[in-house]
Amino acid sequence: MHPVWLKTLLQHGALIVACVAVAALYDQAFYGFVAALAILLAWHIYHLFLLEQWLRTDEAGPLPSGDGPWSQVLARIRALQVRAKESRRAWVGLVKEVRASTKAFPDGGVVLNEDLEIIRGNKAARRLLGLKKKRDRGTRIDNLIRHPEFVQYLKDGSQKSSVEIPAPGNNDTWLSCRVIPYGMGQRLLLVRDISQSVRLARTRRDFAANASHELRSPLTVISGYLDAMTEDDQMPATWHGPLTDMRAQAERMGRLVQDLLQLAKLESSESCSRARAVSVEQIVATAQREVLATVQRARRFETQIESNAEILGEATELQSIVTNLISNAVRYSPDDSVVEVSWRTNENGGWLTVRDEGIGINADDLPRLTERFYRTDAARARQESGTGLGLAIVKHALRRHNAELEVTSEVGEGSEFVCQFPPDRIAAGANVVQLAG
Repeated sequence: MHPVWLKTLLQHGALIVACVAVAALYDQAFYGFVAALAILLAWHIYHLFLLEQWLRTDEAGPLPSGDGPWSQVLARIRALQVRAKESRRAWVGLVKEVRASTKAFPDGGVVLNEDLEIIRGNKAARRLLGLKKKRDRGTRIDNLIRHPEFVQYLKDGSQKSSVEIPAPGNNDTWLSCRVIPYGMGQRLLLVRDISQSVRLARTRRDFAANASHELRSPLTVISGYLDAMTEDDQMPATWHGPLTDMRAQAERMGRLVQDLLQLAKLESSESCSRARAVSVEQIVATAQREVLATVQRARRFETQIESNAEILGEATELQSIVTNLISNAVRYSPDDSVVEVSWRTNENGGWLTVRDEGIGINADDLPRLTERFYRTDAARARQESGTGLGLAIVKHALRRHNAELEVTSEVGEGSEFVCQFPPDRIAAGANVVQLAG
């Protein structure tokens, strides 16, 4: 037992004995015992009163002093008070450091509550988004940033990593916005200035488009002369081989120019219109005929159309998507192999799948597969005549339809390309199953 408590018990006992002894002289021992208890109770109530008064003043005044066990209790409270002040001082210092660091942070940060209302933002966020502390606090973020892609990004539940939009009130500044959930229902909006990257990409795109446009006329002239020379009966036989090679290279250059122009057009465009419904069955059949006409190899197609629902978008772009995917599947598959094409839909969207039995793709190459001119070593080894832009065109055409491309593959086992279309891009139709060999 702590010495203080032992001393207190002895003191209380001595007081009770003394009171009882004095009262016994008058034959009132019981009343002496009651009086001793009343004195002890009053003493403890007095100290409780002092402590309650101190607590009522929100700890503003000095801590009251006490005797006996109350000295221990008050000393413990005083120690906790000192520790709390030190913790509060450390916490205030930490908050100041965090605020100072966020002020110096080049990227914007906006704290949102569960209703997407602005709680606070750092200096960079106020600069990039035009936030005002008092004016915009409590305002929904989609009332401040009204760009359709950002609003859709919020509705999708931040499934995408980020969204790129022009800054509110300043189309020359481009921002990358990402929403991260944290805490109890709160979200953190991170905003980064990507204007320089956007300008560089635009410059590159404009250069490719302009250069491709300028190459079309000389290529047309060269191809015309090559055709005339090939059809000339007086042309020496020794020139037939070189002329054939030159025509093939001119045609390949023409396809490259055409693909560059198409890619530049896709990159510079926003989401396409939903005004027209395109039949998936028709574009698949057309793509198969086009590929078989250009690739002289024995191929067997297995087509499974599980839904007659159509895609809302641009027919030429959707045709380009399917043609490029089927062309790749045929180009990098062995003779007499099977290329499977399927289309299915449900309430979550639509899936167009192209599966082949080809050489497959290394896992290290998958992340870069849709980059322009990127080729795997296996693809180069086959020395195929593709331009290296097909999958880049597919990616950007799908993006214009708010769709995504998912690729899975194993070396030597084949590849699967899945185009995932959102529900708002699907024109509802009755489900049917149609198999075509």
